[in-house]
Amino acid sequence: MIHSFLADLLDHPKVVETQQHMHHSISKHDHLARTARISYKLARLMRADIRICVRAAMIHDIDSRLGTLKTHGRIAATWAAAQGECDEVCHAIETHMYPFGPKPRTKEAWVVSLADKAASLTDLTVMVSGIMTGRTWQRRRQLKQSDPHFVVRQQLRHRRVARYR
Repeated sequence: MIHSFLADLLDHPKVVETQQHMHHSISKHDHLARTARISYKLARLMRADIRICVRAAMIHDIDSRLGTLKTHGRIAATWAAAQGECDEVCHAIETHMYPFGPKPRTKEAWVVSLADKAASLTDLTVMVSGIMTGRTWQRRRQLKQSDPHFVVRQQLRHRRVARYR
């Protein structure tokens, strides 16, 4: 059922590329999908609009690296608006970092904010349990090799080191 709300987003190149981005030492796509699943459950429980909640949850951290803890919600909301998302979805995205960002004013925005926190706790649990098995470090190395953010940083570091040789 959740996929019926997200079919177009799941195929969007910007969402697909999050599979290669690192977020809490896991794939950002995994975090987004987990947040969407939790949003679906919370929206049903809180009688919020499920479609708004899961769409906002699936894209709430798009381009998060372009901002700070306080501003990345606005950046993702601006991207969502440019893709044609409604004001309610954009508001839920923009306020997902409350209390570090703006306060949610709708049930749907509260759902996404709470779901993001719950998903982040699960992400940390996955990361810590993976440390024991080595899986976290292995996945982290894979993501660092595919994540454009880390590839660029690594190239800059190599250039600096080469200059001093």
